[in-house]
Amino acid sequence: MPSADHHPEDEVSRRRRRLAIAVLIIFNLTSYNGVMGVFSPRLREYFSLTYEQWGTMSGLGSLGQTVSLLLVGFVIARFGVRRITELSLGGVGACFLLIGQGASLLALKVSLAFQGFFGGFSRSSLPAYLVALYPSHKRRMISLQLTCGSVMGIVIPLWANQLLIWSRAGGDEALARLFFSPFLVAGGVVLCAWALLSFSRQPDFQNVQTPGARLHLRPLLGIRPLAVVLLVTLHASADGAMYEFLPMFMDHHFKELPVAPAVALVGHNVAYLITRSLLSLLPEGTGQRAILILSGPIGGSLLLVMLWQGNALSVPLIYTLASLFYAAEFPVLLSEISSRSMAHFAAVMSAGYLVSNPVSFLLMKGTGRLVDTTGDFRVALSVAACGFILFGLVAAVAGLGKRPNSDKPAAA
Repeated sequence: MPSADHHPEDEVSRRRRRLAIAVLIIFNLTSYNGVMGVFSPRLREYFSLTYEQWGTMSGLGSLGQTVSLLLVGFVIARFGVRRITELSLGGVGACFLLIGQGASLLALKVSLAFQGFFGGFSRSSLPAYLVALYPSHKRRMISLQLTCGSVMGIVIPLWANQLLIWSRAGGDEALARLFFSPFLVAGGVVLCAWALLSFSRQPDFQNVQTPGARLHLRPLLGIRPLAVVLLVTLHASADGAMYEFLPMFMDHHFKELPVAPAVALVGHNVAYLITRSLLSLLPEGTGQRAILILSGPIGGSLLLVMLWQGNALSVPLIYTLASLFYAAEFPVLLSEISSRSMAHFAAVMSAGYLVSNPVSFLLMKGTGRLVDTTGDFRVALSVAACGFILFGLVAAVAGLGKRPNSDKPAAA
């Protein structure tokens, strides 16, 4: 007679939970490239780059993502979200090894492009994978993934700032050593973790490992999915440009910095952690429309105040406050997408990322060019701030967040 303590459903639940935790841990390890933002003022000088050249290099990952995002919906439908998630995480680990081993501008550029390529797969496959594990908790799983990323966004800038402090006494040689060498360690750890995950015993359930349903492109042309694509573009490009150039803005605009730029980036990620942790605890659909319409305009308006009225001490504080609001946009937006199949879910997401990548690249490059020509970061970064304001206006016009009939699935 079977033991009363043995329940097959409990065993499957434990395997799903362990699998989700393992994937999230490896995903967090791939966030080490977050040191780039903190190092940006010193690295730009080290490589003798203009602001436009730095923006162009920072945008190489967006170009790499464009290639993979053209394929990800079909690839996931063919091979399944687990296989593609494993491939993408292992690829990012290899890119880290390339940065550490190459230790040059060329190696950095090549790695950034390929990180974008593999990141394009994981950007769509990882949320779809987590949603496949827990389909009834779509917004909660997306928020959990983003929350875990925010945790590393707190640790990594502080670590990078400490590396910068250590490098000051040793000049350029110490800067290069302390920037490149840790990538070797991070890459090795990611690849080891990836190998353990890939070659571990597979779970009994099949809806994650097997190919998804057949992908249909026609539903992607509706009003709701097109609005989601546009809003993903606005959020991703505006957030990326502001985060990338804020340390250089502070370093250039203020003679003395009582608060290190890294602390501003930490505040941004603390805000993301707080907001998205709260979202993960809320019942599905709570405050959906209000969040989509109001969070971006409030956050964007605060950023404009920060740029034009802020001082060296208030900039990190206002940036953190603004991030508390627009951090809610993304997980709530993605929960607007129908999960009728994981292939469809990933295709809508990847379409948004696909459009946002060239826009992000152009915004990065354009921000750098504006700084080079005007010498004023405030003008350039105001464009990114207005992107958040436009987010709320588009969401309101598109009618996102409405749930007039609870028994009907979302059309996106």
